Amino acid sequence: MKRHRFALALILLVAATIFIAPLLRREVFTLRDHFDYFQPLRWFTAQELKAGHLPLWNPYNASGEAWLANPQTCVFYPPAWLFLALPFETAYMLFLLFHLALLGGGAYLLFARSASPGAAMFGAIALMLSGPVLSLLDINNNFAAFAWIPLALWCAAERAPIRGAFALALVFLAGEPFLAAVAALMYVVVSFGVVSGVVPGVVRASGAPSEGAPEARTTPGTTRSATRMRDILLTAVIAFGLSAIQLLPFLELLAGSDRAAGMSKELILHDSMPLRDWLRIAIPPSIDATGFDVKLGQHFIPIVYMGIVVIALALVGLTRVRRMSGWLALFVFAAIVASGPSLLASLPLTLVRYPARVVPLAAFAVAAFAVAGWDRLRRDRRWIDLVLILIVIADLLPRVRPLLQTGPWRRDVVPYARAIGADSKILRVGEVDPARRAPWISGYLNLYDRRFDAYTAAPIANERYLRFHRRVLQHPTPALLSELPAGYVLTSLALPSFDPIARAENVTVYRNRNARPMAALITRGGITAARWELGTSRARVIVDAPEGGVLVLTQQDAPAWQVKVDGEIREKRLIYGVFRGVGVSRGHHEVIWKFRPRSLFAGGAMTLVTLFTTQLFVFVKRRR
Repeated sequence: MKRHRFALALILLVAATIFIAPLLRREVFTLRDHFDYFQPLRWFTAQELKAGHLPLWNPYNASGEAWLANPQTCVFYPPAWLFLALPFETAYMLFLLFHLALLGGGAYLLFARSASPGAAMFGAIALMLSGPVLSLLDINNNFAAFAWIPLALWCAAERAPIRGAFALALVFLAGEPFLAAVAALMYVVVSFGVVSGVVPGVVRASGAPSEGAPEARTTPGTTRSATRMRDILLTAVIAFGLSAIQLLPFLELLAGSDRAAGMSKELILHDSMPLRDWLRIAIPPSIDATGFDVKLGQHFIPIVYMGIVVIALALVGLTRVRRMSGWLALFVFAAIVASGPSLLASLPLTLVRYPARVVPLAAFAVAAFAVAGWDRLRRDRRWIDLVLILIVIADLLPRVRPLLQTGPWRRDVVPYARAIGADSKILRVGEVDPARRAPWISGYLNLYDRRFDAYTAAPIANERYLRFHRRVLQHPTPALLSELPAGYVLTSLALPSFDPIARAENVTVYRNRNARPMAALITRGGITAARWELGTSRARVIVDAPEGGVLVLTQQDAPAWQVKVDGEIREKRLIYGVFRGVGVSRGHHEVIWKFRPRSLFAGGAMTLVTLFTTQLFVFVKRRR
């Protein structure tokens, strides 16, 4: 590892050049999902954890949603704990800096197994600064998960099943299950490729013994394959156990979601990347006012440019087709999936949404081709490598600059009084303008002021609630808005039935004064408002019932919710097919709802046992 210190230090320096100025100015990235999705998501999660609350539930969005079960919240992801220790702006930028450096370091170690250190260093930096990779910055979960993949593959090549298990677990805990599945598949392919030559040119056996099988080098043929299989199974068991604390709640959430129920073909294949767009990896982008390449057919990955020099060297590397067949297979796989074949829409479970998300995997393969090409042409002089790296930096950084827009981080971005959304839900009606995110209170912007929102474009949503929400949007009558209940309507349309109370740019806020309370008792005699308090693991409702009826809390139901009335467990009811309710008799009552996911307790126990067992195994092995 000593001979790699210079390269790893240079990779860290190059990564830091992108972040040093905003870190000194205490600014954050502002493009796209940075602003209205991941920054409020990270802030809200950190605030709850700092207050000593495990954020099991988010009561503010989509009439309540399971929060911890969503891997994007990164509650159990160690790098995300930066947000608990540092000022938010610093933590946000250091979180991204860490993953960019991790990506470069892992790629370098992997490339250096079959190429010279200079060529590996060049390939790692070219990958780090490429358009497809930096386009993931604002999609934090994809960026963080992708950053672990090269290191996981290096562990597979080094025959280090325990380290590989930790790397694969961190891919999932970083927040993108699809990339975690892809990483696991690639790990298996590389593991077998080391011995059998399935993936020639990806890695080269180092001669180091496996963590779990020190005798593997001395046993030929079938025994080697059996050893590799044993190592892979060991990796799978440990990775599953390490991630179980997040994985089991996620699988429970997935069961009743829109992903399991199936999405429309148009939604699944939205932002597919046409094959002709692959030419743009060698053509400097044509940037518009939004910072995107206007010539692209999709904008999930807004810039795909990888540099003319990189592509030229990649073409040279392609001349070693036999040696690079594994990387070629990865590129072809990414190109096919990114193009959005109809097969994606016919899968029983929606595994891929926004197919262009796999373009960075193709960039990974292109960087490997470029490493092979430069390794074939270069001379053994370090200064030549440094000159080439400077050329690549000078080519790429100006092209990707639109992805690196920064500005001060602010919580007071919503241009309306805090009372709007404080006592009733916000509903958006009509076409939402993505260029006006603050006036529309898009994403999770409502979390800064803890406003209640009837919907959020989350990666996983409850299918029953989505159908209910669509019905309200199709016919936003006062009666349906009352059932939701939506006391505030944001729209660019005219709604004469409601009272306009605020306006920002072309968005008007209307007050629906007939909306039901968030918690209310429904009896034969009418509706009685109740006092309510909502938290991230419990809800408390106080009601004085003039007669027996059903107490309704307009928060989504989930299997983990349990209810007690005056300290006694009661059977809950499902209201309108989505909300929580419970029967109460006449009189004064205190109703307590508690969120107790068994999957979290089971997963937590599995993770603790796995950590203890793994540490014990490593300790005993070292003692021997």
